[in-house]
Amino acid sequence: MKRLKDIPPAFNLYDKIGVMDFAIFENAGGTEQEIVAAIPQTLRHARTFDEARLRALGCRPIDRRAFFGDWYDLESGTLLKAGSYRTADGSVLHNPKLTRLDGVEIMSGATPIPEAGAGGQFAYAFSNSVFGFEGKPSEFQSFFEEIRDFILPEGERSEILDWASPNLPDVSDYFTDGMEWWGVFLFSIHVPKLRQLTIIAGSTTD
Repeated sequence: MKRLKDIPPAFNLYDKIGVMDFAIFENAGGTEQEIVAAIPQTLRHARTFDEARLRALGCRPIDRRAFFGDWYDLESGTLLKAGSYRTADGSVLHNPKLTRLDGVEIMSGATPIPEAGAGGQFAYAFSNSVFGFEGKPSEFQSFFEEIRDFILPEGERSEILDWASPNLPDVSDYFTDGMEWWGVFLFSIHVPKLRQLTIIAGSTTD
């Protein structure tokens, strides 16, 4: 198993404007040993990592619906701006799709934040941690799809494990900041046919 270097350009752009960390490996069997060895390679700027503690906390398999969470419409494959919002023309939008927000001026609204360490909610973590994206909401959707389709290819069987826990700061100091409010996220995705393993981690504060 080795880290994949040839990845879509969207990952490099996200690395500049987002806070989630991705590490993708090829020739991976998807074993727990491989996953646990790959996770610390993903935790950018981490000073500590306790493998025994991570194994003790364990993980749980989840499906795509739980992985993407409340900020995503699984049937259409579209990101949502979760919450209720009032627009400049007086309309009230509830969980609008990003693809329908081009040219819409939102005046006020509230966004729900998942409980830190509760698990799932990749779409929230991906889209609510991006700073400096200058395109339209529909362009952000296309940007998201490029990453989504690489880590979870359509039509391929995948094994998604959620390693999130409120106790992840005991595993690594990487996760300390996220427990303040934004959240902590740790996923592994293995695509057996492609022998591809993706580790996704996230933790940040304001």
